[in-house]
Amino acid sequence: MTGSLAYWMRPVRARQAGLDLSVRALLDELAGIGETVLLYQGEKGRPRARRMLTETSPTQDALVEVFHLQRYAPRH
Repeated sequence: MTGSLAYWMRPVRARQAGLDLSVRALLDELAGIGETVLLYQGEKGRPRARRMLTETSPTQDALVEVFHLQRYAPRH
């Protein structure tokens, strides 16, 4: 299923956005988007967590927009 989805995603959505990536390159770029959880001391001694995405490349930023991946990003 993943292979067929990737083949659909690349030509239809990514190319329309001006991103000429192979399926492997597209998947590698998406796989490179990471999430970090920062733990710090909160009020009343309870630890707090803040989730955030790691630094992304311009290509990764474009893919986030193309595939509307913001809905899956951590919220503050």
